[in-house]
This record gives sequence, C-alpha cells and structure tokens, in this order.
Amino acid sequence: MRRYFESLDLVRGIAACAVLVYHADFMFGLRHQLLPGGYLAVDLFFVLSGFVLSLNYQNAITCGEISFRKYLTARLARLYPLFVATTVIGLVVMTARHKANYGYFDAAALVKSAALNLAMLPSFANAYGTGTLFIFNPATWSIFFEMVASVLFFVCLARLGAQALMLLLAAAAAALAATIIWFGTADLGYATENIWAGFARVAFSFMAGMVVYRLYRRRPWQCPRALYYLAIAAIIGLMQVKLHFPSSPWLDIAAIGVLLPALVAISAGVSLTGMEAGAARFLGETSYAVYLTQGSLIIIAAGLSQSLLGEKIYDLGAWVGFAFVAVTLALSFLTYRFLELPARLFLRHLGSGERMPAEQVRSQI
Repeated sequence: MRRYFESLDLVRGIAACAVLVYHADFMFGLRHQLLPGGYLAVDLFFVLSGFVLSLNYQNAITCGEISFRKYLTARLARLYPLFVATTVIGLVVMTARHKANYGYFDAAALVKSAALNLAMLPSFANAYGTGTLFIFNPATWSIFFEMVASVLFFVCLARLGAQALMLLLAAAAAALAATIIWFGTADLGYATENIWAGFARVAFSFMAGMVVYRLYRRRPWQCPRALYYLAIAAIIGLMQVKLHFPSSPWLDIAAIGVLLPALVAISAGVSLTGMEAGAARFLGETSYAVYLTQGSLIIIAAGLSQSLLGEKIYDLGAWVGFAFVAVTLALSFLTYRFLELPARLFLRHLGSGERMPAEQVRSQI
C-alpha cells in the first residue's frame, strides 16, 4: 500500500487556497460573493486528517509500536511551530488593528487570551466583546480541534473495531446534522457562542476520514483522473453555489456528510506523476502556511494600501486579489522551507532523540 498520496496534497492545497479566497474576496471586489462556502474546506481538512493519521499511525498504535509521548511529539512538531509563530505575529498585528478600531487596549482580556492561545487553547476572555476564541489568529480555532482529534485518535479511536467506529460515526453524523439545522450553517466552532459545534464538525469528518482509510486498506481501488478533477471542481462549485442558497443548511449537510468524504476516497485512488505530482507537493507543503498566515497578511496588505497609496485595497482593482494570492503562496513556501520544516525536524529530533530525514517528516500530515 502506498505511503504517500500526492493526490491528497493537491486537495489540501486547493482547500487552503479556497479558505484564502473566502477571506480575501473583497480584494477581488466581490465581498461575500466569492466562494461564500469556503468554510467547508475546514471540514475537508478534518477528513484528510482522519485518513492520513490512520495511514501513518493506525498500525503502530494498535500494535503498541509507538508511545503516546512519541506520537504527541510528532503531532506537536507538525502543528505547533507555525501555530505559535503566526499567533505571535497576530498578537502584534491584530492588537494594533483592534486599537485602531476601538481606540483602546483591552489589556486584561488580551493577556489572558495570549496566555491561553499560545498554549493552543481557546480563550473565553471575550476581548473587545468579539467572542473570538483565538483573537490573534482566528484561523487557529480549527488547529485546536485538530489536536483534540489527534489525542483522541491515539487514546481510543485508532483501537476501535469497525462496528464501534461506524456506530460512533452515525452518532456524530446525527449530532452534526442537528447542529447545522439548528444554526442554519456549518460555519461554526470559532466563537464562544458556538464552540461546542466545532466538536460535532471535527468528530464526524475526522472519523469519516478514518473509515475511508480502513476501506481503502482492505481493498485499494483506483479512480480515473477525470473523476478526481471533476470531484474537486464540484466541491469548488458547491462553495460558490452557496451564494444563491445562503440560508440552506442542506447543502452543508450534503457536502460534509457525503461529498467531502467521497472526494478523499476518490483522491486515494488516483496516482499523480510528473508535473502534476510536483504541483501537488508544492501546494501540499505550503497549505498549512497559507491557512495560518493569511489572517495577518490580509490585515497588513489592507493597511499598506491605505498608508502608502491612500486608497482602500478593494478600490485598486481585481488584479490585487490575484496578486495577493500569488504573494501569499510565495511567502508560504518560504515559511515552509525556512521555518516550518526546520522546526519540525528539530522538535521531532528533540523529542525522539532520532535524526529523521526531511522526506520522512514531509510525509506526515
């Protein structure tokens, strides 16, 4: 069975870009009109995590070949360096932005939030009354849930039999559907008022990824490239179709419950080679940085436009949006190459005492 799937890299990279466009749509002159369903990419991240963690650790955990300490070290080495770096940058950028917007420093709440957020924990300090759990880098809310799922994977999920896993998945599906219907959307989990909904999102999608992996491991399948690219296009199209059905929870339920797991299943059956594989690896390697750096980069870009050019960034023309995406990808690659990957290597070596080749570290989600 393959140990690396470039096809999943491409999906992860496209999902990160979808979130970027979702947040930077105003730079294209299309505020709230470009990929309004981009938040569904987060659920796709969770499905991918369930598949890839199962691929990399399922056998080692069930056979007792890896300790919790070594496993947790690997997960923290993968997620924490860029998490803390972007949180620190966001502490400066977002605090300055809030000072400009509100006219004061909410010192007590900001200090509490910083202490908790740097520890990868949500803050209920309610700085500036926003209710944001990770105020310095709002995108990191999903990384908190990623870590929760990672710990539960080692503690119990990886050891579940097929029947128990399917029963839990069914229960999670029911809870998620009820949550989406109640709120009218799946865009949940990032704020004090809906944090509990984030558990429903990650529980279903992560276990769905586990199920896809187990089915694939039992009998690997192959899928045509045309179906693979059609599935990717369908998901992107669905994110855009949300523009015309903003209040319908059923599209979110269908996407998360069926289409996103199906995309991962199709991706598992596709092998990319040549330039396709190279592009996929590039997008996969930069995806985490694209996802976590975009918040501060958007604020910085908007501020520079106003201070240097005297104009709002969305008044400059749609070309700014394309340029911003290109610059973010370039900076994200540099971030991966010179910060994320070296830090990951160092922390894994520090935790395990074993020197690990860069290629092996790259293979871990």
